[in-house]
Amino acid sequence: MYGLIDVNNMYVSCERSFNPSLNGKPVIALGNNDHCVIARSQEAKNVGIKMGQPLFQIRELIEQHQVQICSSNFELYGDLSSRLMSLLTNFADHVEPYSIDEAFVQIDTSFEGIYPSYQGLGSAMRDTVAQWLRLPICVGFGLTKTLAKVANKCAKTRPELEGVCVINSLESANEALSDFKIKDLWGVGSRYAAMLKKNGIETALQLRDVGDIDWVRDRMTVNGVRMVYELRGYPCRLLEINAPPKKTICTAMSFGQLIPDLKNITDALTTYLARCCEKLRRQESLARHVTVFLHTNPNRKTPGNGLPAKQYSASRSIRLPHHTNHLPDFLRYAIPVVENLLQLGYNYQKVGIILNDIVPESFRQQGVFSDWPDEKALQIGKTIDRLNHRYGRDKVRLASQLYQPDWSQVQGSLSQAYTTDWKQILKAS
Repeated sequence: MYGLIDVNNMYVSCERSFNPSLNGKPVIALGNNDHCVIARSQEAKNVGIKMGQPLFQIRELIEQHQVQICSSNFELYGDLSSRLMSLLTNFADHVEPYSIDEAFVQIDTSFEGIYPSYQGLGSAMRDTVAQWLRLPICVGFGLTKTLAKVANKCAKTRPELEGVCVINSLESANEALSDFKIKDLWGVGSRYAAMLKKNGIETALQLRDVGDIDWVRDRMTVNGVRMVYELRGYPCRLLEINAPPKKTICTAMSFGQLIPDLKNITDALTTYLARCCEKLRRQESLARHVTVFLHTNPNRKTPGNGLPAKQYSASRSIRLPHHTNHLPDFLRYAIPVVENLLQLGYNYQKVGIILNDIVPESFRQQGVFSDWPDEKALQIGKTIDRLNHRYGRDKVRLASQLYQPDWSQVQGSLSQAYTTDWKQILKAS
């Protein structure tokens, strides 16, 4: 039996976990530089705020309904997500983190001596997470991961289920799938949904009962076939306990304000590359291919006449002589690239880094005309990571990096780092 645990309105729920005054009020969380909405409470959804809306478009709604604004505190959200995944191991031996707010679990028969039913197990999960982390979750159980996804959706949308839905029989599957819209099915995008609807398939039940499986294979590839078999109760997507290493790593956050000068752009490039190197070392990998891109704000208007401003964007890729995760090795090639890309007279919104050609750290194929990076240099990066983890991000950094850069993000309503900084921990009065 598979289960899917999903936190309701994750970012907003994390804010409410440490600030109960937000309970019952419309709350939104904003993305990088407080530009647009990336999370909403149910109350915010009810007043008409949509996902991805720019902040300037909803100022009237915010004032009219006294909507509470939170800048995204990703450090807090990530830490609570890790605590949730750890907590779920008390209920299941196998846990697959699927996203920051979702996790699949695989349940065996060992729970039967403790909980009377899957419904009871799901209720115990909800109660424990609410007590320990103060996060509301919904739980869906199914014979496959796809059915667990369907069950979780039903648990969210049907209040009578009290946050737990179980699909463990043909009857319960028929009931859940009969009115489950095909566009809401896991793995069905807008193109497939339109194609299926055109062919008279509008619900998940109709897709499950398709007679000609070759018809599905021809139009939806082998992934569509797996989806149909999963809807029929045959597991095709197994639990991934250990997530595979990423094949591409990217860091590209917008600047807090438009930047025209090379000094600040280079500093941002250095910081973003440092983040990419941290991610490489975390998964014990090395990379060789670097792409640098730079662009202005495509939505900017010319002051005075309101016409679209002149735009500029460029990118360039370079292949290093050897694989590495040492920051200075990347900078030796990336900084000349950004210097070449920069055109004077523009105010830039973003510089970004993409790393490809990623291999395991144990990969040690010697080049004919190039030497591998010094092993001590690779160990320096790991030492820096440990120090920054202990004392705070960027406490140890390159001397060329600015301490208070002009390009840093705008976070006007940022909550405290309640769980990761001793200086910001909650105090009981």
